[in-house]
Amino acid sequence: MNNQLRNSLMVSALAICGVVAGNSAALAAPVDSPDIPFSGTITNMCTFGAPNAGTIGDVNGPGDTIIASYRGNGGTTASVNLACNGNAQVAVSDFQQVSVPTGMTLNTANSGWWLIRANDGNGQFVYRRMSGSTDGSMTLTGPFSQNINVDIDLTYTTAVKPGTYSYTTKLTATPQ
Repeated sequence: MNNQLRNSLMVSALAICGVVAGNSAALAAPVDSPDIPFSGTITNMCTFGAPNAGTIGDVNGPGDTIIASYRGNGGTTASVNLACNGNAQVAVSDFQQVSVPTGMTLNTANSGWWLIRANDGNGQFVYRRMSGSTDGSMTLTGPFSQNINVDIDLTYTTAVKPGTYSYTTKLTATPQ
C-alpha cells in the first residue's frame, strides 16, 4: 500500500508541475500596449539670474557734479545673467531714486541715463535717458546665456556731496 500511495503522489506531483508549467508558458508571451503619445509646444522663454549690484562713484573728484557706475572714482558696473532659448528684446526701465543727500537736485536738462550693454554680435549697446527720448532696448539673437551689464550716469545741479546715493532700475526680457 505504501508503494501505491507513493506512486499516486508522484503522478499527482507530475500532473501539477505540468499544469503550472503549461500556465507559466502561456503567461510569458509579451503583449504590447498601443502607442502612448507625448506632444507639446516649447515657447520662447527667458530667465534672469541673481543680479550683481553696481556701485556709484564721483567721476572727476571733488567739485564734480557727475556720479556714475562705470567710470570715475569707485564706480562699478552692475550685471545680471540672462538666459533665453530664442531671440529676446531686452529693455531697461527708467531709474528710481531711492535716496540722495539732502539738497541734491538732478540737472534734468543734461542728466540721467542708464546704459545696458550686451553682446548682440555687433558690439551694440543702448541707453535710456531720463526724458525717455530713447527706447532703451536691444534685440539679442538666441539661444544665449550672457551677462547683461547695467550702468548709471547722472549730473546734478551742484557739486556732489558726501552721502548715500541709491537708485534702482529693472531689465525686461521679452521673448520674440
